Amino acid sequence: MANILKDIAVLLFSAGEEIEKKAEEFRADREERYEKFEGKLKEKKEKFNSAFQEEIDKAKDKLADFTSKLGFASRKEMDELNRKIDELGKKIDKLGK
Repeated sequence: MANILKDIAVLLFSAGEEIEKKAEEFRADREERYEKFEGKLKEKKEKFNSAFQEEIDKAKDKLADFTSKLGFASRKEMDELNRKIDELGKKIDKLGK
């Protein structure tokens, strides 16, 4: 009976070591898969952001084309006109002196 208990204790101890070894392998595999997952997630996020920005740029271009066909001035064009008017005003003031 004592031998059977010793044998069972040895088996349980070796089973515990096997379980710890397998748990370590699973943990290492999980970390590796998670790193791959994070890499893919980052790649997809960058790809999405790039495509999204492209679509926004296309929409802005189409809107600018549409407004130019209607004869509306864009904010950029208005700022440029205001700058030119200010420059011309300064030149006229210099000529008037």
